[in-house]
Amino acid sequence: MSKQTLHTLIGAATLLVAAFVFVIGHQGGPREKASGYPIVGRFASIDGIGVGTKVLLAGIPVGQVAGYAYDPEGQRAIVTFTIQDDIKIPLDSVALIVSDGLLGAKYIKIQPGGELDMMQSGDEFEYVQDAIAFEEILEKVILNAEHQRNKRNEDDAESKPNQATIEGPASQAATETILTEPVRIR
Repeated sequence: MSKQTLHTLIGAATLLVAAFVFVIGHQGGPREKASGYPIVGRFASIDGIGVGTKVLLAGIPVGQVAGYAYDPEGQRAIVTFTIQDDIKIPLDSVALIVSDGLLGAKYIKIQPGGELDMMQSGDEFEYVQDAIAFEEILEKVILNAEHQRNKRNEDDAESKPNQATIEGPASQAATETILTEPVRIR
């Protein structure tokens, strides 16, 4: 077998492996129907959340997003979670959409409340926190920095005297000195 044929076969095998990894890594949605009881949350924004997104309680996966729909009357996204049957969530718990790091994937985090009564199948979270878009935060930081820079430039301009507007005895003395002193030219 020639060297060129060997390199071609290795290249083809590498492409096949890369394609296989790509297909396996990008298969979306849940692999199987989650068992458990459904609970609902109404959010103004669910950016980055989809069917199969993990639901965590104390950092442990306890369910997943089963579906979502738009409520035209309330102008909100209705998200349905499926929670494992053996997990009990207090009624006053909070459902938050958070991201795993600065640019990581988003997931639902449940912060348990102190209520003694637990959520049942079909109950709805009273307290939720919407997804926060990284782009919006970055835009606010940039606008704030520009505002601070413009303010600082205005303050600097006001604090520097304009020589054309200085008046009084000191400026007259300086002008007389300049005009009356002899100038040597070589």
